[in-house]
Order: sequence, then C-alpha cells, then structure tokens
Amino acid sequence: MQGQLQTRTYINNRCWRADDLPLLTAEAELPHWEGKGGERFNRYYRSYARAFTRYCEKELLPHLREEYQQAVTSSGVLPSCRAELHTTVTMQTGQLLSLFTDSVETGGPRRLVLRRADTWDLSCGFPMTLSAFFPGGGCRKKLLALAERKIRAEQEQGISCYHPDYRKELRTHFNAQNFYLTDEGVCFFYQMYTIAPASEGIPLFSLPYDTTGGPVLPDTAAQEAPDKKEQAKHG
Repeated sequence: MQGQLQTRTYINNRCWRADDLPLLTAEAELPHWEGKGGERFNRYYRSYARAFTRYCEKELLPHLREEYQQAVTSSGVLPSCRAELHTTVTMQTGQLLSLFTDSVETGGPRRLVLRRADTWDLSCGFPMTLSAFFPGGGCRKKLLALAERKIRAEQEQGISCYHPDYRKELRTHFNAQNFYLTDEGVCFFYQMYTIAPASEGIPLFSLPYDTTGGPVLPDTAAQEAPDKKEQAKHG
C-alpha cells in the first residue's frame, strides 16, 4: 500500500427522533487510506461504519423508543443517547499500521466503551494476527500469565479492583483479536465489565518486545533468523 492514512467522517451527527425530539445521535470517524492499494482497507472500514449504523438502528434505538414511551406515560425523564466511533493510531511504520477504535455510548443507563483493534501489513494490505508476532508460539499462555501477575500485584497494592473470579474470566473472555502494537510492545485488552467493574474501564496489559521469546516485530524476526542459523552452524 502506497499512500497516506487519513481520518474520514463516515457518519456525521446522524439523529433518530421521536415526536421531533432527539433520541439517538451517532458519529463515526474511521481511518481511510488515500492512495494506491487502499481498496481493501477502505472497504473494511466502510463495512464497519455500516455495521455500526445497523447496531444503532436495531439494538440501541428500539430500547430508547421503549424508554421514551414509558417516560411520556409516567412524565419521567426523556432518554437521549449518543454513540460515537473514534480511532487512535498506536503505531505506523513503513510495514505496519496498528490502531484501535472505541465505540462510546453515553446517556444511557450505563456508560459503555467497546474497543476494536486492527494491525495491518502495509506491504500487502491485509490484517495481521496476534500469532504473527510470536514466532515461537505460546502467545495466549504468555499473555494470560502476564495479566494474572499484573492484576495480583495491583490488588496487593490496592490500586485496582477486579472480579473475584478474574482468573477464570481472563481465560473465558480472552480474544486473540483484542490487541494492538505500540513502540514498546504488544498491548492486549478486555472489554468493559468482562473481568472488572466499570471503574476499571477497559483493562489493558502490555508485553514488551523480546527477541528471544516474543513478541517480536516482523523485521526484527527476519534479522534474528540469520543470526540463529549462523550460531547453529558454528555450535
């Protein structure tokens, strides 16, 4: 892919109303690749924007309309909700692009943030899997062990709060797609409410790059391979 990453507003303050009063407004700002080879990339995020619109119409709106009718009948507070998609780029090199998109809902009975992350191989325009950064395997085991250590240390210090059964929930809700890259390492996360109360937001864990056991960046792995072959030859 040759070109430039931009942000495009796919949905601009779209509003669904009841009796001419706003029930739900939505906005979606998603990445757009301007230049050669970005067709697949842009189709991916256009599809994401359409799915977000369907979610607003099929999931959020019916509940809000029901709440609105109940509020009108009981002279209660009229509901009003806002749903937004915003993207954060966490790493961009000549070969890699990593980012996450937060879907934020406010104004409902509880604040909800859902995160979606993608890491792209810019040389071919395809998304990459978590296992690509662990050439030696064992990524799930390493990440779960890291999460357990961090949670245990934070709870001992009294600086965080997780569900009592967090060890089981770490495994139950582990999703290998929930990761992104930074300059320091691989970050993986859990959605809100899955392993901790809302006060913890989106639980995030970071594993630094390690050329001996992973995670490693693809160019680092390629540089290490000849060195290992040379060591084996003289070993």
